[in-house]
Amino acid sequence: MELPVQNRTFNDLIDNAQPEQIPTFDKESNFKGFRQAAPSTMSLSINAPLIQGDEESKLLENSRSLLRDLTVANSPNITNSKKRNDVTWRHIIISANVLSKAGMTIDTSGQFEGTPFIAGFDSAVSATWLGENAEIPESTPTTINFPYEIHTIGAFSMVSRRMRKLVPALNSELSIAQANAIREALEVAFLTGDASTNPNQPDGLLKSISQSLTPKSNITGTIADVLEVLETKKLGVDSLSTIVSVDVAKKMRLETASRVFKDLDIQNIQVSPHLPNGTLIAGRFADFIGITGNQIEFLAHSFTPEGEPETGATRIRSMFDADCKILNQDSFVKIEGIV
Repeated sequence: MELPVQNRTFNDLIDNAQPEQIPTFDKESNFKGFRQAAPSTMSLSINAPLIQGDEESKLLENSRSLLRDLTVANSPNITNSKKRNDVTWRHIIISANVLSKAGMTIDTSGQFEGTPFIAGFDSAVSATWLGENAEIPESTPTTINFPYEIHTIGAFSMVSRRMRKLVPALNSELSIAQANAIREALEVAFLTGDASTNPNQPDGLLKSISQSLTPKSNITGTIADVLEVLETKKLGVDSLSTIVSVDVAKKMRLETASRVFKDLDIQNIQVSPHLPNGTLIAGRFADFIGITGNQIEFLAHSFTPEGEPETGATRIRSMFDADCKILNQDSFVKIEGIV
């Protein structure tokens, strides 16, 4: 059996790619059929740099701009610093996700099983007033089973022979494109995923939230209702964030005459084009956990579409594992149908 080749760089990955189907012949040169070649493979840590420092200058301007938007100064005490942190795969896939900006809990350990300790979820505790020398009654411990499922995102790129020869920044651009594709897929699934229509993805936040409110005729009244529900659950406003659809964000700006929503009680407001029109999700996003693998796996085969001449193209696929769960239903409320 032919074993896959483990590569260290994208150059190695592409250079070692073999045709997906290789014709075989007997001793008399008669065609026997095709055998499947093992893919060229590569695994990268989620914390590995997305590109090397000397590769940035070769990137297209829109890619350099993307990296600049994602980076921060190495120290909060440095002002006007041009020095930046290295952008890692985790940085672009997870930190740039709108859910992370809202405060979502992220676990990249790759551990998808077990019953982790979650404060407030480990036992059912009873209390009673006691007479003198009375014994304190025992609580009944009830561990919540909190299993995760492995859902795999697959991203796909086709690299032509000409690109390999003539584009100096090919490897870096390919890295950024694959990371962006995974990030978009994660955000869509974590926000609006529906396992009943696509069992290969997790149920996202919008489907999983059980508390739903009817919108008021104005945003201020709608936000007031949201805060009342969440504050009744003893959630402080400082711990809350909101994610809204693009049209709801526009309505907020029109009603408050401010582009930064400064007249609304909830200050951390994120906008996602992946939410359906008229949608608002508010809550303590630290109680929504995304768990991911700790590596990204890559496969590469040289590829020629059926019926077309050999072009030297290479098909590159990446795979990344993820799941998400709400830890506390009381921490979230959703509103749909805002007009």
